[in-house]
Amino acid sequence: MGVWAGSERRRLRIAFESGQLSYSDRDVDLYNSGVNQILSVAAGRGHRLHHFRMRDLYASAGLPYADMAILALPRGYAGDPLESHRALQVIETRPVPLAEIDLGFLRADDVRDATTPNLDLLRAMERHSTLIETIDATLATCDKLELVRRAPEVPQPVTLAADTLEATMDAVERLPRDHGFFVLKDRYGYGCGAQVHRLGFGDAHLDEVIAPYLDKYRHILVQEFCPEVAHGDLVVTFFDDRLIAPMRRLPASGEWRTNASLGGVEIACALTPEQERIARAARRRFPDCRYLSVDMLPSGKVLEVNAFPGGQGLWRNYGISVGEVILDALEAEWEGTAVGDALVAGD
Repeated sequence: MGVWAGSERRRLRIAFESGQLSYSDRDVDLYNSGVNQILSVAAGRGHRLHHFRMRDLYASAGLPYADMAILALPRGYAGDPLESHRALQVIETRPVPLAEIDLGFLRADDVRDATTPNLDLLRAMERHSTLIETIDATLATCDKLELVRRAPEVPQPVTLAADTLEATMDAVERLPRDHGFFVLKDRYGYGCGAQVHRLGFGDAHLDEVIAPYLDKYRHILVQEFCPEVAHGDLVVTFFDDRLIAPMRRLPASGEWRTNASLGGVEIACALTPEQERIARAARRRFPDCRYLSVDMLPSGKVLEVNAFPGGQGLWRNYGISVGEVILDALEAEWEGTAVGDALVAGD
């Protein structure tokens, strides 16, 4: 590790992992507004930026590598530092030893479960790098059943897992039927709402309706439908033990899901003491995850815990940049480590 010179910031080698480098017509767009904001702040601070996908990992001469895109801002860029990912360009693609990476951000939308190829190579990165999130934390938040397992004391909708049609139909029979609907979701979805579906108990040939979802996802959750979601839900964002801010999400017209990617509107709100207690209780059950949100209904039922919540709503409603919050903390950690190493070497 290099030593920081006075107050001068050390340029870290930072790698961002996601299934694609861009999900839009821009050269670099990691789709998630929280991840894009972290990427933008890192670019504006002059850190060395890389991007790779899980399928880009490989071993050479017994050492882990990835074919990484090297990203840079145009010379003299002076745009909005929270939107600088829009101007990033790929200047080259080359093999990079994972041991050279100081800090890694795992969006992990191409990580499904513990059988995902190349996880063993990515684990080698943990020996040399700080990962946000760690592989175990990533797997925990990818698996939407983990909340049920870890936090049975936290109020939640009835949620059951299945991986066969017979087991799914049995699980559906065990759900509350008070409101005519239930929710079916990919057990290993990554939080954008696209893998969440509302079905009716009275649908004709319900088994035939469910079968294509089971074929697509292989592992599913069926969940009690809570109609209060029509009036919005709460997203409570944390970094480490700090509650950054809560927001209320309101669904778009004609849509029951509240995700911003589906047109949901995020507004500032205040939590009641009971809502905050529940959110913190759920957050404590994921101590290995640093940047996450607790998604819950106003009644207190927790729907999901998600890694890498979005950042646009926090900036628009509160003027809080999660990119700056997270980079400030991580740079301070690196500075403390580098100074500590220097003192040990000096002794």
